[in-house]
Amino acid sequence: MPSASVFVRESGSGDRTVVLLHGFSDHGGTWCRVEPALAERHRVLTVDLPGFGRSWRQWRTPVLDHYVDVLGALVADRTAPVTVIGNSLGATTAMVFASARPEAVDRVVLADMPGVAGIPRSWTHGARIPPWLTGSLSRPLPTPLVQHTIGALYARAAMHRPASMDGDVRAAFTANYATRQQIDTMLAVGTAVIAELGRLPTPEMLHALDVPALLVWGAHDRLTPAAAARRIRVTTDRRVVVIPDAGHCPQLDSPGAFLDAVLPFVG
Repeated sequence: MPSASVFVRESGSGDRTVVLLHGFSDHGGTWCRVEPALAERHRVLTVDLPGFGRSWRQWRTPVLDHYVDVLGALVADRTAPVTVIGNSLGATTAMVFASARPEAVDRVVLADMPGVAGIPRSWTHGARIPPWLTGSLSRPLPTPLVQHTIGALYARAAMHRPASMDGDVRAAFTANYATRQQIDTMLAVGTAVIAELGRLPTPEMLHALDVPALLVWGAHDRLTPAAAARRIRVTTDRRVVVIPDAGHCPQLDSPGAFLDAVLPFVG
């Protein structure tokens, strides 16, 4: 379902609407292993956030403020609050949206959210092209070679076992980086949003949330280590689940365990 500003895929039906938000450099396809199960029970809106996927041309700064505006417009016609499930940058977006528009959200799932224990140095460096890749991109290279390199970096960052990433998942991801302009956009969004994440009082915002929150981590997350889970103050409305055999994207690594945690919480 395209809109004026973002691409949104709609699936399923039901009284509850679930919004799925991906992480940095990713797109809505990251939910492919869990979206069908969610859609069996609920109406699901899978978003390509501005700057990424099929919404790559749409971004502006401040990035997180823009995302809040986009989500507000997306759910404006809903008669009941929605559930927002986010991974990585999508988790931060879900938290910021729930903080800004609590009347629009009934609960959030925050998977491998950055900022609970500070912003890792790897995030700062990750938004920069390595010198060897900069030189390569300045020369005409076959698109498949560039996409293969980006896909390999993505698999290593996202997965506990990179080699296990499904070929279709990797192909869907790398399809978004067929041109130098798309790559430049990804890096520009990263530079902007990482600075915003560094200024965001994530722990304070998390503990001030007025809606129930489930925090999920992959035990082998290289980007936002699961040790951050120990900093979460668990209450009846704030739960934590660490998935043993998963990395930064547990919905890809261990979709069954992810759904076991999420489906009962969503209700």
